[in-house]
Amino acid sequence: MPANLQAQAQVIRAERDGYWEKSLVVSFPERRRSLSTFDGIVEARAAVNHSAHPLLWIKVSKEFLNQNGSGGKVYLEHIHQKLADSLKLDKSEIAKMATAADMDNLAVVTKEFGPLTVTVLATAGAKSNAIRTGIDESSYIEGQEADSKPHGTINIMVLTNARLTDGAMARAIVTVTEGKTAALEDLKIPSTYSPAVQATGTGTDSVIIVSGSTGPKATYAGGHSRLGELIGKATYEAVVESLGKQNGFFLPGTKRFAGDKAAITKTPNTIRLGLLHMEAVPGDVAGNRRRIEEGVQEAVAHGADWVITPELAETGYYFFKRIGTDWIEPFPGTWVSTLAAIARDNRIALFVGFAERDPKTAKLYNSVVVIDRQGTIQGTYRKQAVHGSAEAWSTPGAQSKPMSVDGIPVGVLICADAYKPGLAAQYREQGAAILLSPANWPPAGELGPKNYWETRSRETGLPLIAVNRTGKEPELDFSQGQSAVSVEGKRLFSFSSARSRLFYVDWDGKQGFSEITD
Repeated sequence: MPANLQAQAQVIRAERDGYWEKSLVVSFPERRRSLSTFDGIVEARAAVNHSAHPLLWIKVSKEFLNQNGSGGKVYLEHIHQKLADSLKLDKSEIAKMATAADMDNLAVVTKEFGPLTVTVLATAGAKSNAIRTGIDESSYIEGQEADSKPHGTINIMVLTNARLTDGAMARAIVTVTEGKTAALEDLKIPSTYSPAVQATGTGTDSVIIVSGSTGPKATYAGGHSRLGELIGKATYEAVVESLGKQNGFFLPGTKRFAGDKAAITKTPNTIRLGLLHMEAVPGDVAGNRRRIEEGVQEAVAHGADWVITPELAETGYYFFKRIGTDWIEPFPGTWVSTLAAIARDNRIALFVGFAERDPKTAKLYNSVVVIDRQGTIQGTYRKQAVHGSAEAWSTPGAQSKPMSVDGIPVGVLICADAYKPGLAAQYREQGAAILLSPANWPPAGELGPKNYWETRSRETGLPLIAVNRTGKEPELDFSQGQSAVSVEGKRLFSFSSARSRLFYVDWDGKQGFSEITD
């Protein structure tokens, strides 16, 4: 924290019922007049933004439901008292707000000009509760419904060295709101309830404004003042940063990779496919995500239009026994949204194998997400032929239809889905022009892929691109796995590597393929 704010910030971590709790606590050496949208005017020795796991909020909302108020509020009062005791303060000396956004995604932005300093600390989530004020309807009436408000909150704490009047603090909330809404507009975040219109915030946003004690006096904090400018800019940047961390929302161009894709020579009217024949480490989700993004970056540099990964490229095949499934986010999740931004900014379509949690049913699937070159998430294909104990965590998918990428209907099969003819034949009848088959299929004798890919291409008359993997997991050796291009019953190309590697083929949109080598 800037020294002239005379404030100390810390994140206090705890656990309740197996779920994390993280409280941002900003402490002051003396009482600071503050304005909180939760508490009103507070003579504060501390300001708190408390975050808890989304499932913990659901649990405590039910657990404390009948204890003199809504369950969430009772829980927050418990946290309020606990923090007051640990800080040796009276509860009335703490301004508070709460969120389900992870405090690890906190953004801190400082702006300065002359004698003025402003620091904004923001957490933000806008996937499940974004609203368009003035258009969206609501049903919540305080006192009539208990904890019926949906989750999703943008919490903003503003600190300044300026000595703010009460009127200036109230005007600062307006400035903060304008900065927040501008961020949502530039990020193109739609209303959850009216997706055709732009969101202006979420239904549970909170703000705390803390006056300084040593800086210039300020009676106005609107956009025409230098102070208001600093507040607005710091808010905008903090909200953008936090939404990127929490939800994977990024400003256009933010995820563009260096290099001039237009300078790459390609045959006109062809689509360059990048086959990411990668080694996925079981359970190393962060590392695998990084490897996928690095692969996409390399593919962009080689002029690829589409990139296809193996099955479960995000997780590795035998991830379940190592890390379980509690970490899997409801679809689309932060990382998939990040991939969408990468696709948009680099004009590249992505077909990525990942572990999916249905946001409505919470069922888990072995899936491939399909993202077009505009960054639009076309949907997911869920593996139907779930195989063996390694996939016991996964629910078999239902029938699927081709998804359109670059105006081309694409049928997706995952690994053992190509074992029998039914799904491929269904795609042909539905007008698919190509079959893509991400796989984790080692050449393990009778259990290997044999000639299934060639057979499906012959039966359907559709080209089939199988993207397999390499590397070793303790349970299976994939190092001899092959990726392949099969057309009309013949394997045109086979690719294999003992390490992660991208292979490229140019496709004319029909049956013609050519291998691209460096």
